[in-house]
Amino acid sequence: MIVLFSPSEDKNFIYETNNNKDFSFLDNLIFNELNSHRLDILNSYIKFLKYSSSRDIARIFGQKIIKDLDTISACSNICNANIIQSIYLYNGVAFKALDMKSIPKHGIDFIMNNVIIFSNLFGAIRASDKIPYYKLKQGESFFDNNINSIYKGFDTVLDNYLKGNEILDLRAEFYNKAYKIKFPHTKINFIKNGKKSTHYAKYYRGLLLRNIAINGKITHPFKLISSRIANNIRILEYEVLE
Repeated sequence: MIVLFSPSEDKNFIYETNNNKDFSFLDNLIFNELNSHRLDILNSYIKFLKYSSSRDIARIFGQKIIKDLDTISACSNICNANIIQSIYLYNGVAFKALDMKSIPKHGIDFIMNNVIIFSNLFGAIRASDKIPYYKLKQGESFFDNNINSIYKGFDTVLDNYLKGNEILDLRAEFYNKAYKIKFPHTKINFIKNGKKSTHYAKYYRGLLLRNIAINGKITHPFKLISSRIANNIRILEYEVLE
């Protein structure tokens, strides 16, 4: 099984200066045949942070005003900053529910080998891929770069990677703009108190991924209540019991 997962805008601030060769971390990312494209995007991002107004920088950070100059410094130096496995960089609601620190080794191995995260800046990456700290609000653009241009070229490599595999799509709907799956796959709806839950969907996605990683299947607190197929998509509805 391959699990597609969203990133989060909240991240652990891990930044330290580093003497690594500029952008050397790119060589170890999955789909590194697209690294020249990634490099163009990253250079454009750095240039934007260097020459844009504080208002525009705050916008792509998802802020009204710049709250922390250290964030600008960190993001402007992603070319040679320290790196961390992406699954440990993000700390939004879904990642708090996932709680990597308390997952046993077999569950960590599953996540590292089977989860693809749809970064807003680096494109599709593995949970185990090491990347630097960055900040870019979902849906925001810099210069002419948006989610569509950032994911330009990823269709082919993702098609080749996913073909023939069981696919569980736990991404937010926004990331269909980045890549629309062409193969049969599964999506999950969460039902709470008789209604489809959207407010807590991020949390439930993280909890469900944790459940699969540890147990190898979906168990409590999720109870399957319906299953249907529409347009090559198997849609499962799970009641959340807690």
